[in-house]
Amino acid sequence: MTPSSVARKRPNHGPTGFMLELCMGAVMLTLLAWAFGVLIEIVGAYTLWQDQAELHSRDMVAEDLGYIAAAPRSVLIEDTVTFSKMLVDNVSLPFERLGVDAWYRRALAQVQPASDAGLAGASSALSMEIARCLMIAKYVAQDTVLRLAIAVFAMPAFVLACLLGAVDGLVRRDLRRWGGGRESSFVYHRAKRLASWCLTGGFAAYLSWPFGGFNPAYMVLIFTALVAASLSTTLATFKKYL
Repeated sequence: MTPSSVARKRPNHGPTGFMLELCMGAVMLTLLAWAFGVLIEIVGAYTLWQDQAELHSRDMVAEDLGYIAAAPRSVLIEDTVTFSKMLVDNVSLPFERLGVDAWYRRALAQVQPASDAGLAGASSALSMEIARCLMIAKYVAQDTVLRLAIAVFAMPAFVLACLLGAVDGLVRRDLRRWGGGRESSFVYHRAKRLASWCLTGGFAAYLSWPFGGFNPAYMVLIFTALVAASLSTTLATFKKYL
């Protein structure tokens, strides 16, 4: 089978198919970031922040809500605080209907009196640990949605930065083309990979970042600058003649 026949058999998706694939990819990436964030929080509850345990993830939610309250307006959302609290309540609803909160309160009330008994104490301790993990999953889901909201709030700045990077890259490509500059496929492919990583791996790292004391908006700004710079380099080093 020749390469040309392989290329002809490759499916050609239109704009609708591309948007569906993009949305599905974003959903899968968000779910993966949530699962990874839950794993980090569970491990950290027994190692890095044992004194806080599941309350660490709850404090992360409160901290991100505080950062959003510091910028109560966005170009896309007029009242970011109300919108963010609505998202948190909607994310909490499935966990509440499944009885996670009631289970956690019940386990928290029973862990002390059952701690000195044998089998009953072990069962109570196991129930408490499961309840803690479920509460961590709830808090991490809330924090993931909040960080998605922050990314949406910053979307106009992200689009403008990408447009600026694209224009800068095309101008540099034309200058290289008419000035007789050399092509560099090595730089082109590396810059293309960096742009893809910032849009996928960097976004997942932003959603699952487990440490507090750092405004998520700054992380959005960092990855926006990296995407714009790598996009500019990608277009600038694209081949001179099509």
